Amino acid sequence: MTLHLSGRATSTGTGVKPALAAMASGGPVVLVDDRAARANGFLVIAAEAVTTGSAAFFVRHSSGLLCVALPGAECDRLDLPAMTGAANDPDGLAACVTVDAASGISTGISAHDRARTVALLANPESSEADFIRPGHVIPVRAAEGGVFHRDGVAEAAADLARAAGHRPVALFAALDSVLTPTELAHGAELDTFARTHGLVTVSISDVIAHRLSAEPLVSRKVTARLPLQAGVTRTVGYHGLVDGAEHLALVVGRPRDGEDVPVHIHRECLTGDVFGSLRCECRYRLDRALATITAEGIGVVVYLRPSGTAGHCGSATGRFDTDRMLSSVAAHILQDLGVRSVHLLTDNAGHRAALQDRGLPTRIHGLAVAAIS
Repeated sequence: MTLHLSGRATSTGTGVKPALAAMASGGPVVLVDDRAARANGFLVIAAEAVTTGSAAFFVRHSSGLLCVALPGAECDRLDLPAMTGAANDPDGLAACVTVDAASGISTGISAHDRARTVALLANPESSEADFIRPGHVIPVRAAEGGVFHRDGVAEAAADLARAAGHRPVALFAALDSVLTPTELAHGAELDTFARTHGLVTVSISDVIAHRLSAEPLVSRKVTARLPLQAGVTRTVGYHGLVDGAEHLALVVGRPRDGEDVPVHIHRECLTGDVFGSLRCECRYRLDRALATITAEGIGVVVYLRPSGTAGHCGSATGRFDTDRMLSSVAAHILQDLGVRSVHLLTDNAGHRAALQDRGLPTRIHGLAVAAIS
């Protein structure tokens, strides 16, 4: 499973929590697509909360193309095949054939009619027979795993709806620019629009950061005692809930509720860890970390095994998205072990940020492995 996370560390939005509060109460928000330099904006609302009034608001301030982000399972259940050509654009929306409600509407294009269609798409009791094709609402298949799998507008919209307590089905539409009518609204114009209408703005990066910091990323599977050259450790196995990868924690002493617990976060490197390759320092750092932790009588080595990358050098710089996810996985593992604050044995900005995002105060250990020669 390949993760596609935004590479920007900063956010253009005002935060996820205000956006979730607004969506939980049935209101819309402005979602900023900060993957691109222009950072276009989209109106988003939980599909369950759509009314004739909110549908009219969406039509008034967009090009009129109303999309509904749906989980793939819902698209399959409602027999919504991909729109011709949509599957050939990996960076575009996974648009399905357009639909209208089969009953309770007139032409299908009015705000009332489209609100009715959106409500049916959001209803888990709806069936294929409740829709006619083509229509005036565009269902969009949101990737399984949401923004952890694809950092798209549909995925972020569905993730926001779910996190706000609604079904993961969301209405969204691109905001048109008033200043340049041939373009989409972006930048300062989005801020002005949000202030004018009293809306909260949130970015795709905000959604990713929120999920990384708030959601469970691994589950504990097995615990065993493992004698090593450095000493006996308690080994805890974890299963990744996002990509299915298997990770390990090598635990010395009793770190639960421990303060300033020595921690080394290590990415699997088959050639270095197993065969002692001299092309990298992976084996050296792992051995030194285990020796340091064993000598102190307490600590954790988090051994990360990213899916599909066995053999890659753990000291090499990988994709930002994979590194960011793995750092957050390590933070979740340490939380599961009861660690309350961390002394990192390797000075890594990504690890520090992920640990702090999950509420783990972090400092660099005086004998940082990276500094030992």
